[in-house]
Amino acid sequence: MADRPRWNRVPTPIKGVVQDSLMTEQGFICCYCQSSIVKEDSHVEHFRPTDGYSDLQLNYENLLCSCQRSVSRGVPRHCGHRKGSWFDAELMVSPLVPGCEDRFRFTANGAIYPRCDDLAVKTTIDKLGLNLPILRELRAAAIDGLYDLSKADIGRLLKRGRDGRFREFHTTIRQVLAT
Repeated sequence: MADRPRWNRVPTPIKGVVQDSLMTEQGFICCYCQSSIVKEDSHVEHFRPTDGYSDLQLNYENLLCSCQRSVSRGVPRHCGHRKGSWFDAELMVSPLVPGCEDRFRFTANGAIYPRCDDLAVKTTIDKLGLNLPILRELRAAAIDGLYDLSKADIGRLLKRGRDGRFREFHTTIRQVLAT
């Protein structure tokens, strides 16, 4: 019996092409926290982890690009590295579902909450560390200096740039300043 294909056996150049494609599709923002990502400090994330979902290891529709390629000592883990091999289909909000971000409520101080009594959103926030102080500070900073802009200007900021990039934390900006 032949060995099943595994992500860890994919040649590095091919992984790089996959990562480039995912980053482009995501507008160069993390699939979970929406911080800006670059190839050198991001990684391919298996939404359904390889532990327990080995048949999905090479399924492109199960792959995302997440921030924090590596985590330095003392830096809190969040997003894909914090999630690790945890997964519960009932309690994890998929960033692959259109409009999923509207289940979350973002505030001007950078905090994130469930929009309503939604256990999956609460669990996703907790399991991914989306309310860590560092992420709250980054989201709050993303809207600082934008308060004087018109809704039309903010609307333009929220569109993909000519380079294909989304503005980081664009959902926070949209919810706090454009609605």
